[in-house]
Amino acid sequence: MQKFSISNFTKRNKFSRMCMGEAVTALMKEKTFDKIKIMDITRKAGVSRMTFYKYYHSKEEVVEGYLQEIISGYIEEFGDNFSEDYPNYNNTVTALNYFDKFADFFLVVAHAGLYNLLIDAINFYMEEIIIPRYNISPYKIYYYAGALLNIFIKWEESGKNEDASEIAKNIFVIDESHRMHM
Repeated sequence: MQKFSISNFTKRNKFSRMCMGEAVTALMKEKTFDKIKIMDITRKAGVSRMTFYKYYHSKEEVVEGYLQEIISGYIEEFGDNFSEDYPNYNNTVTALNYFDKFADFFLVVAHAGLYNLLIDAINFYMEEIIIPRYNISPYKIYYYAGALLNIFIKWEESGKNEDASEIAKNIFVIDESHRMHM
């Protein structure tokens, strides 16, 4: 998977990539992933085959690329707002609320048996952005990332009976000094 880009693609490039990702998401609601053809994606996205092959070599790369754009959007929106400690209550609430906008994508990918693409992308983000920034144990981050992805998927599947802050409260305990601990 490529490095998560914040500025490597123009707005037009990002738009094309997002359209193809949204097309795959819609198609995965209609048929199994293995039945989706490149032609289906290009038609649904309203792009040419040439545009498809400019960015991707396979439909799996469309899923990876869409997730890359989603995470890049998260970094662009919240990347400067990270606190001194990680993970914590606030960035957990922020992440759950942000990724909720893309719940359909996460659910169809997970239900299609492509959970590995989700966890690989999240691990890559943690390795490239979080671990260097916080000098934190990779194992603590993998634990948090995997748990948060699983919690997010189960939260969405269950109809989001709690809000994101309730979920974060269940993950983190506030001690007397008001620091969040997992």
